[in-house]
Amino acid sequence: MTPPEPSVYPTISLTLTDLEQDSWQKLAAALEGKKDMGFKTMTLACRTANGADARTVVLRQVDVVRKYVWFHTDVRAAKVMQLEAFPDATLLFWDDTQQIQLRLTVETRLHTNDYLADEQWQTLGVGNRKNYLSEHKPGSVQPSPYPGFPTHLGAGLPSLEESENGRDNFAAIECRVLTMDYLHLSRDGQVRARFQYEPDSKMSWLAP
Repeated sequence: MTPPEPSVYPTISLTLTDLEQDSWQKLAAALEGKKDMGFKTMTLACRTANGADARTVVLRQVDVVRKYVWFHTDVRAAKVMQLEAFPDATLLFWDDTQQIQLRLTVETRLHTNDYLADEQWQTLGVGNRKNYLSEHKPGSVQPSPYPGFPTHLGAGLPSLEESENGRDNFAAIECRVLTMDYLHLSRDGQVRARFQYEPDSKMSWLAP
């Protein structure tokens, strides 16, 4: 692989190698839980039999070394069926403060009844587990507004024991990153780069 050359743009002085590492560190830092932290949420774009579908999901885990990211969902949600039919997807991150976009092409894998799903479930507090206690399938028609969990809970939290009832509805989605497209917007000049991990590892500067 050709050694990376430094960027000539005044907005960023990192080499391609530095920029790739910095991008992954930004993803990992988003898990610290600060409300103003960029990349905490992402847009998941899936293929479907009729075209495409997209929604926002929350970043739950980042493996900087192996190049994996994870998110969670209700196993009954439509996106689960979409990803089972078409495992390839795109994850779109946007940090409004830094004006940085990351676009990840990924191959997904569903985990429901294995040790990896169990490990992910154990990382969730009862506040997040509350979202998996719904008696109804996500997207199903209801006669009136429905909060997504048993109405008796209201603004309260379930007990740890009660929260375990949501385990059967929980799915962890593993995303193996195939490529990462980086874009930084600035008046001084845009910066764009692509980092490919599979089938071959390579990186290059791109025209924005």
